[in-house]
Amino acid sequence: MNVFFDTEFSDLIGIKHDPALISVGCVASDGREYYAELSNTWTKEICSDFVIGVVIPLLQGDQCRMTEAQLAVSLKDWIEGLTEQEVIFRSDSPSFDWGWIVQLFQDYGWPKNLRKKCGTIYFNHDYQIRRYEQGLAEYWKANGRQRHHALVDARSLQFAWKFAIKRGM
Repeated sequence: MNVFFDTEFSDLIGIKHDPALISVGCVASDGREYYAELSNTWTKEICSDFVIGVVIPLLQGDQCRMTEAQLAVSLKDWIEGLTEQEVIFRSDSPSFDWGWIVQLFQDYGWPKNLRKKCGTIYFNHDYQIRRYEQGLAEYWKANGRQRHHALVDARSLQFAWKFAIKRGM
C-alpha cells in the first residue's frame, strides 16, 4: 500500500537552529488519513521567518498536538492498522521528509509492515510526468490557501499521483 506523506519543520536549512519536526501528514492509497503536530520538539523562536509566516498559521492544535513519543506510537499503530501487506511511504521530497520518519521510528520502534526505504514519486512515461504536474496544478488551484499544511500537502501528492496514472487519458 502506498502512503503519500509530507512533513513540516522549523527551518529548511538550519539558519537559526537545527531543524525540528513540527507536523506530519499521511494519506493512504485507500484514502485513510493521519495528521499530527508536535508539542515538544519546536518553539516559534527556532523557526524560520517562512515557517512563522506560512506554516504556523495553518496548524490545527487541540487534539492534533502530541509529544514525539506519542506521535511515534500513534503513527506506528496507524501504519500497522492499514494492512498486513508492505506499506511504502512516498514523498516528493524524500531528502527532506524521509529523515524525520527514520529518526522517529529508529528512536521508538519501526512499524512491522513499513518499508525501510522511502518510495519516490516516479513515472516511466513523460506523459505521466506531465499529468502529475497538471494534477498538482489543479489541486493547488483549488487548495492553495492551505499549502504547507502537512496533511493538505500529502493529499496533493496522492491526488496528482492518481491523476497521473488514470487510464483512458
